[in-house]
Amino acid sequence: MKKLLSGLLAGTLLASCFLFSGCGPSADDFVQPEFSSPNLVAGATVTFESLKKGERADGANILADDGKNWTPSYPDRKPAEGYTDGCNSYIEIKLKEVSTFNTAVVKEIGNEVQYFRLMALVDGEWVTVYQSEKIQSLRLMSFDPVTTDTVRLSIDKFRGGGAKINCIELYNEPKRSADDFNVTVYQRLDGDVPSEILAKGEEYVDMYAQYYDVYDTVLIFGAVNWVDGKMSFGFDDGEEGFARELAALKEIIDHRSDKDHEVRIICTALADGAGGNGHTGVNEFMAEHWEYVADQMVEFMKKYDLDGLDVDWEYPQTKADWQCYDRFIERLDNGMTAYKEDSILSAALSSGALGMSEATLQRFDQIQYMAYDGKDEDGYQSSLQQAQEGLLGFLDKGVDLKQINIGIAAYGRPVDGAPYWANWRDVEGPDIYWNSMQYNVVCDGQLADFTFCSPALAGDKTAYALFTGTGGVMVFRLA
Repeated sequence: MKKLLSGLLAGTLLASCFLFSGCGPSADDFVQPEFSSPNLVAGATVTFESLKKGERADGANILADDGKNWTPSYPDRKPAEGYTDGCNSYIEIKLKEVSTFNTAVVKEIGNEVQYFRLMALVDGEWVTVYQSEKIQSLRLMSFDPVTTDTVRLSIDKFRGGGAKINCIELYNEPKRSADDFNVTVYQRLDGDVPSEILAKGEEYVDMYAQYYDVYDTVLIFGAVNWVDGKMSFGFDDGEEGFARELAALKEIIDHRSDKDHEVRIICTALADGAGGNGHTGVNEFMAEHWEYVADQMVEFMKKYDLDGLDVDWEYPQTKADWQCYDRFIERLDNGMTAYKEDSILSAALSSGALGMSEATLQRFDQIQYMAYDGKDEDGYQSSLQQAQEGLLGFLDKGVDLKQINIGIAAYGRPVDGAPYWANWRDVEGPDIYWNSMQYNVVCDGQLADFTFCSPALAGDKTAYALFTGTGGVMVFRLA
C-alpha cells in the first residue's frame, strides 16, 4: 500500500451527532475551502435591500463574516412602505470595482432557504449566475466567469418566515492542476455492455471513450458474486463473460483521445449480499470464509492484472463483525501489495458506519465516501452539506483527506424515502441543470418527487473536494 500522508485535520465532533439533524454544525466546523484569489466583496457596499413590513434593514451584515446576519423575510408578503410587493427578498451589492468572478460562498444559519439566486448586472440587465434550492451552513458555488460591479442575492423561497444569511464571498479562482485529483466511477458491465458498444462501430466507440478522458479510476461493480462460498460471475456464460467484457472495456478505454491520461481499472470483488440474506448474510458469510475470500480476491486480481480491488461490505453489525473486517482487510492488503506494490485498495464507506480500527482505515488508498442516500428534513438525499458533515466522521477516525473521494449520485431518490432509484437521464423539464428537486418523476411505474445531485451540484461537490484537498470525487454510477 502506498504511503499515506498524515491527516490534515483532526475532527473534533462526531458526524453522527448531527448528521441530517435540524441544528447541525456551523460553517466553522467544516473543512474550509482554500482560495488562491482575494475575496472580491472586500470594500463592497449594500446599495439596496428589499424590505417587508416590520423588517429592519440589516443587509450590510452580509459583507462581513462576523457573526451578524442579514435576515431576509417573508411575513405575509406585505412590503414595507415605499417598497414594491414581491414574493422574494433580495439585496444588491456594489463591488469596489468591476470584477470577474467564477466562485461564490454564501453561509446560512440553519436551513430555512428553499430557493435562491445569485445574479449579476451585465450590460444593464440582471443575469442569473447561479440558482439552487439550498444554502445551509456553507454553500460553495462554481460557475462560468462573469464580469460586473453589481450583484444581487435573491432569497426566493423560505421554509418559514425568514432566514439568517451570514455572509457572501466572491472569488475568481484560476484553474488548478488536477494531477493529484482522482475521479473514480463505478461502472457495471451489464448496463452499457462493452462488447455491444464496440459492435456499434469506431465513431460510436470514440464518442463513448470520451468518458475516460475524465475518469482516472474505473471501478467495475456488480460483476463478482459469492455463491455457496465460491466466487462467481454475473454473466450468462460466467467467468468467460467477465473476461470478454473486461477485454472490451480495455479496448474502449484505449480509444480515449488523451493517451497520456492514465486510467486504472479496479473491481468490487466483495459486495453487500455475499452469502445471501442481506446485511446479516454477508457478516455470517465472512465470519466463516474471510481468509479464503481475501486469498481468492488476490488471485482474481493477479489473473486479470487489475490495478486494485474494492470492498463494499455494508455493514458489519457487531464488535465481532468489525474485528473480522479488520483481519480481512489486513490479509487482503498484504496479499495485494505483495503482488503489486502500487495496487489500489478501495472501500465504499459511509461516515455513519466506521467501526473498524484506525489502522484498517489507514490501509485504504481510496475511500469511496457515499455522500448520498441520506435524507434531510426536506427529503434531499445528496446535498452539499450532507457531504460536508460526513467528512467530519472520517476525520475523527484519523482518515487523511487525500484518501477520500466525495460521492456524487447519478440517480435520484423519492423525498418520502420510498425504495426507488430514478435515472437522471430520464428527467426532463426546466432548470434540470440547476435543480436537484424534480417533481412528478416516473420510476418503475411510480410517480413521485425525487431529489438528485443536479449537474450544478455535482460541480459544487467537485469544487469543494478540490478546494479542500480531498483525494477527489466518485460517481455512482456510469450508465
